[in-house]
Amino acid sequence: MTSADPAAATQPMRDVLRDPVLVAPLVVAAGLGVGALGIHAHISETRIATDMGLAWALAAAALVTLGRPRRRRATWLLAAAAFALLGADLEWADTHAWWTLGLVFEQLWIAVLAVLLLALPEGRRSSPVTPWAIAGAFAVTLAGQVAGALVEPDVRDLLSVAPHAGAAHAIDRAQEFAGAAVALVVLVLLLQRLRELRGAARRSQGPPLAGAAVALTVGGVWLGLVIASDGSRPRVETIARAIVVLLPIGVVVGILWSRLRQPEASELVVELQAQNPATMGERLAGALGDPTLEIAYRLADGQYVDASGRAVELPRDPGRAVTAITAGGKEVAVLVHDPALLDEPALVESVRATAALVLEIERLAAEVRSQLAEVRASRERIVSAADAERRRIERNLHDGAQQRLVTLSVALGLEASRVDSAATTDVLSRAQNEVEQAITELRDLARGIHPTLLRDEGLQIAVEALARRASIPVTVNGAVHGRLPDSIELAAYFVVSEALTNVTKHASPTEASVTLVRESGVLRVTVTDDGVGGARIANGSGLAGLRDRLDALDATLVIDSRPTQGTTVRAELPCE
Repeated sequence: MTSADPAAATQPMRDVLRDPVLVAPLVVAAGLGVGALGIHAHISETRIATDMGLAWALAAAALVTLGRPRRRRATWLLAAAAFALLGADLEWADTHAWWTLGLVFEQLWIAVLAVLLLALPEGRRSSPVTPWAIAGAFAVTLAGQVAGALVEPDVRDLLSVAPHAGAAHAIDRAQEFAGAAVALVVLVLLLQRLRELRGAARRSQGPPLAGAAVALTVGGVWLGLVIASDGSRPRVETIARAIVVLLPIGVVVGILWSRLRQPEASELVVELQAQNPATMGERLAGALGDPTLEIAYRLADGQYVDASGRAVELPRDPGRAVTAITAGGKEVAVLVHDPALLDEPALVESVRATAALVLEIERLAAEVRSQLAEVRASRERIVSAADAERRRIERNLHDGAQQRLVTLSVALGLEASRVDSAATTDVLSRAQNEVEQAITELRDLARGIHPTLLRDEGLQIAVEALARRASIPVTVNGAVHGRLPDSIELAAYFVVSEALTNVTKHASPTEASVTLVRESGVLRVTVTDDGVGGARIANGSGLAGLRDRLDALDATLVIDSRPTQGTTVRAELPCE
């Protein structure tokens, strides 16, 4: 036979010692033992019952928090506070060693509860002041007691090395004033936390924090009376201890309140699939009671987008939690929510299971919107690149070929003025006229590619110039004050230019009008004529290209052209 492995044999023992369930019988046994000490020492029955009841309530709250990962530290702090409270009551013992231990631990349980409250629920500090408040609480309750024990004149004190009644009294008074200051700071921090709580955090953390605030207020009153009278107030102290039971009760109430918030699966199915104006995010936020909840849909390439198809980054802030939603073993979305919802795992799990199918449909829609947004962005980039190329060509024509032709025209004119032969002068003059005609045509070409007047003076002036150059009377109504984005101005200009070109070529009108209106972040351009009508957008036509340009800018183009009733071209361009 082989001998058993000692390490393997001791492992179960370690697991047993770490089992929080052992808190209950240990606290019950310790409470009964301390109660017996109190009876033997003739302590008030009310005080004994108060301490035992508070210790058992703290232990019960510790057991209720079991199985909740975010409250693991709270479980141990509640249990530690229960044992520290019973340890303080060792002052009722006859044995000098136990009495000394009770003296040192007399107020430690208060500091432990301060840690629990200020770091609820995950053990992280809630304010930059929190570590200082916790340090102050331990300095007052533990360091102060040790310092007092060193000068305590009571013969039962085994730590006393320099007994002195005056020094002991001075340390007691310092503890009282310092304790009042720390209590005030902790109370302010608790009230601030209560004011900031929302949604699920309010349900789970609100009751214990509210109970603690009440208990701290009563404790502060007791401490104030002690400071004012420079003497003990045992009855008020007992009342203050009794009110501290609101803290463990609040822990239990918060957990029960969260559990009662869990809706039935059938209710969730009806709510999530309801055809109402609320978005899926709003419906899930209502079901989970978290107004800050957001949904991010996972695409096939691993990217996350919102409901509109815009790319989003998942938060790395510990103040936000991310819960994955799966369908058919594949992640379809994630919920970004308040970490307090993790205190309600059953509720979150029921919503995850119910929402999976609906969110899969929403994910597919978001993916389509994302692809549509990418197509639109691609078209915008193409239009922008084309406009930039237009500006480059126009600049090259203006600064290059046009300037050379102007120089040539001037040179021909000078040469014509110098020669004596009439024939030669006539030839040079005709050549100069041809060059000037070429310059005019080149300017018109450059203006059509990218109008310089639009770039320099803005849309209003450029449209008025188009109206003046038209072969029919054109009236310009309305006004556009200020400059617009280059892409919007250029698109609006081309709407007017193309519409007026079509009017003069095909409509046989007597007059036309252009209306420019800018309001509520939208530029409206309307071109109307009284011609023969019948205009339509044909593939490959100028209007078709114009419509594609406007689509790329998320703008609209509508043509109303009935036979014999003229034509109206309307364009709406977002210009924010």
